[in-house]
Amino acid sequence: MFRILCFLLLSLYPFQSFATSEVATLTAKQAASELKLLQRALTELHPGLYRYISADQLDADFARAAVEVADGVDAVQMYRIASRLSAVVRCGHTWTNPLNQSEAMQARLAGLPILPVHVRLLGDRLLVTASSDPAVRANDEIIDIDGRNSAELVADLMPYLRADGSSDGKRRSQIDSTFDGGAMDRLLPLLHPPVDGHYQMRLRDRRGVARNVAVATTTITARESALLAAGVVPESDAWRFQIDGGVATLTLPTFSFWRDDFDWKGFLDRSFESLAARRIERLIIDLRQNEGGDDAIGGALLSHLIRGPHTFPASRAESAYERVPYRLARYLDTWDFDFFDRTGQVLQGAGRNWVLREQPMDRVVAPVAKLYRGRVAAMIGPRMSSAGYLIARDLKATGAATLVGQTTGGNLRGLNGGQLAWITLPYSGVAVDIPLLAWMPKSAQPDRGVDPDIAVVTTVQDVIAGKDVERERALTWLSHGK
Repeated sequence: MFRILCFLLLSLYPFQSFATSEVATLTAKQAASELKLLQRALTELHPGLYRYISADQLDADFARAAVEVADGVDAVQMYRIASRLSAVVRCGHTWTNPLNQSEAMQARLAGLPILPVHVRLLGDRLLVTASSDPAVRANDEIIDIDGRNSAELVADLMPYLRADGSSDGKRRSQIDSTFDGGAMDRLLPLLHPPVDGHYQMRLRDRRGVARNVAVATTTITARESALLAAGVVPESDAWRFQIDGGVATLTLPTFSFWRDDFDWKGFLDRSFESLAARRIERLIIDLRQNEGGDDAIGGALLSHLIRGPHTFPASRAESAYERVPYRLARYLDTWDFDFFDRTGQVLQGAGRNWVLREQPMDRVVAPVAKLYRGRVAAMIGPRMSSAGYLIARDLKATGAATLVGQTTGGNLRGLNGGQLAWITLPYSGVAVDIPLLAWMPKSAQPDRGVDPDIAVVTTVQDVIAGKDVERERALTWLSHGK
C-alpha cells in the first residue's frame, strides 16, 4: 500500500528524474537545497542520530557546510561535503557508499586523479603495498605528499570516515587500499588536488634511503588494470579452509552473500567435519577483514564452538518514524519499501524515537551435536564492524575463542542497521546511506569496540619482512597457551 501511495503522490507532484537533473556544478540555491534535504533526511529517518552527537553539533556542521556552498559547488565536491556530514553522525552505516551513488556520480568518482599505489596505514606511517608506477615501489614508505606528512594526511582524512562512536581504528582502517579503492582514492584528490596532474612525493625505501619523486596521477580503472597485468592479486572476500602442519585456518572475510547462492552453512559444516575426521586440535579463524552481513552466520559459527547453550540479551529496536514523510520518500531507495511504513508496528517512545511493538527476544545459541573441542584462536581487527563486530563480541562473551589482534570497529554501546535506505540528492546525484533501525542495549555500555585478549601491533618492518605477526601470535598461543 505504501508503494502505491508513493506512486500516486509522484503522479500528482511530478519531479524531474535524478538522471536528467544531475549537473556538474550546482548553483548556490541548488546546493543549499540539497543540504536542507540531507539534514531533514537524517533528522527524520535516522534513529541513532543523537547516540554520540547533539542536535546543536549537527546544526553547526550543516551551517559550516552552508558557508562552503554559498557560491555554488562542483558536484564531486558535494560528495566530499556529504561524506563529512555523514561521518559527523559517528555511525558505521551512515556514509556516502560508493555502490549506491548515481551512475553519473560513480563515473565522476571513477575519473578522479588518484595515486598509482595501494597503501597500508601502520600507526601514522603509510606504506606502499603495490604500485603501477615504476618510480614508486612496493615497500616504499610515504614520508609526505606535497609537503604533508603521513600524520597530517591521516588527520585530514579522519573527519570524512565512518565508524560507530569512538572506534577510530575503524576509521583509520579505511585509509588502507581495499577492493573498493579505499579513502585515499575517493577523498585525497578532493581534499588536496594534484598540481598539473602530479603529486610530489617524498619516499623512503626499505634501506632507509629517502628520495623525492614527481608521480603522475592515474584513474582507479587504469591502476587496477596495470596491477593485475603485473600479477598483483586483488583482495578476495572468498571463504577459505586449509590445514597445514596440524593447524587449520578458516578465513571468513565477509558475512555478506546477498544475491549470492554460496552455501555458507554447508561450507561451515564440511569444514568442521574435516577437522573431526582428521583430528585437528588447533584452529585459527581469520575474521580481520569481515565488515559484516548476515549475523545468522556468526550464530552458526558459534554453535560449532561453544560448550553449552548461551543466551545473548536482546537490544531494544527503535525507529525514528511511524511513516516516512512523503516529501522524503521520492528521494529514497531501498530493497524493501515496507520499511517505510510502520503503521501499527510501533509505539511512540519517551524521546524522539518510536519503539517497535514486537521487540526481538533474547537470542539463545546452542552447540551442535558434534562440537569442535580443539583450541581456537580468532584473529580480529579494526575493519570488523556490523555483523563482523557482533561475532567478535559473541566469541569473547562465550569464551569460545581467544581473540588475537586489534580492537574491532562497531561499538558496545549499540549499532544502527538491519534496515537501510539511501537518499539520492537530486542535483549532484550524491547518495547517502541511512540506517532505519537503532539497536539500544538495555544496560549502559562503554563507547568502544571489542578488545582482543592478546593485543598485537604490526609494524612497517613486519610488513616489509612479509610477516603476519597476528597469525604468528595466534600460532604461539595455540601451541603453548601463552
